[in-house]
Amino acid sequence: MKIFEDEYYIERVLKGDVSAYRFLVERYKKMVYSIALKILNDAQHAEDAAQDSFVKAYERLHTFERKSKFSTWLYTITYRLCLNKLKEMKREFTFLTEQLPKWEDEEMVLPGSFNEQDQERIIKESIQALPQQEGLLVLLYYYEEKSIREIEQITGLMASNIKIKLHRARKVLERKLSYLIEER
Repeated sequence: MKIFEDEYYIERVLKGDVSAYRFLVERYKKMVYSIALKILNDAQHAEDAAQDSFVKAYERLHTFERKSKFSTWLYTITYRLCLNKLKEMKREFTFLTEQLPKWEDEEMVLPGSFNEQDQERIIKESIQALPQQEGLLVLLYYYEEKSIREIEQITGLMASNIKIKLHRARKVLERKLSYLIEER
């Protein structure tokens, strides 16, 4: 149903109903912002990049060929735009040499039991602590439920590389979040 709804609003926008684009923005704004934040690691830059992504997608909506989902197309625009912003900001950005974060040997100890909000916050913070690309892959795969093939289209990475990076990220998260599992 979600895909058909996207198509409906895309058609309305292409026929001149500019206000219909608001629906697509509302549906995807959180994930677009999350992708931008993960790549740029700065809230203000991420907000600007998210806004730029939606503007760029709107301006190029007529080029959307529907070979993939609208969300995949939009996330690709966001991903590439953020990479370009990093280059402009002259930050060093390399995926192949990223190191896994060095966690302290002692486990994080929090008093009492965790409610669902605490767990969600801790999980999001742990994902944010992952290297940029691994955190982005976790967001796309688990939160947006994108397939490996769709992630390939968005990032330009090979499927085997995506699987390896997801495996590494899962191991780090499993180790870091094991106390939440034990809490249950």
